[in-house]
Amino acid sequence: LGLAPPPAPLFRDAMEKNIIPQVPLLTLLKKYEGEKITEIVGKGRKKYEVTRVPDHLIVWAKRFTTNAIRHYGREKNPTIVTFPLRGLPVLGKKFDLVAMGCHEGKPEGGTHRAILLHHAGREWYQVEDLSVTDVRPETVAIAEAYFQIYSATAVSK
Repeated sequence: LGLAPPPAPLFRDAMEKNIIPQVPLLTLLKKYEGEKITEIVGKGRKKYEVTRVPDHLIVWAKRFTTNAIRHYGREKNPTIVTFPLRGLPVLGKKFDLVAMGCHEGKPEGGTHRAILLHHAGREWYQVEDLSVTDVRPETVAIAEAYFQIYSATAVSK
C-alpha cells in the first residue's frame, strides 16, 4: 500500500529550525478506508478501499520526489512516520512488523539497510551490505523506514 507522508514545512520556526512533522502510520492508512478523497495531480480524485486483508502487508512511504518547481534533482521527505512493532490493526486483523528498509543520506546516493526480525528469538538485526548487527527494538521503532513488511499474527483462542 502506497502512503504519502505530509511534506516538511518550507519555512523555519521562531527558533530558526525546520520542524520535522510526525504522523502515525494508522493516520496514513486511513487513505484505504474508502472514505478519504485523494487528489492526484493531473489525474483527478480517487478513493481507495481495502476490502480483503492478506496474511502479509507491505506498506511503502513515498519519501523521494522530483522537484519540478525548482528544476533540480530529487528530494527526500524527512517526515517521521510512527508505527507499532506489534498489533497493527487493519480490517479486523492484527499485524506484526517483520522487516523494513531504510535509507540514510541524500536522495541521489546515501546508503540502504534492512532491519529484519528473527522469529525464533524475536530478535532484530540490521543488514547493510555484508554487515549484520543486533538492533534493539527501541531503535527499530524510531527508524526512518521507506517500506515495511507486516505479517498477520496468529489468532489467539
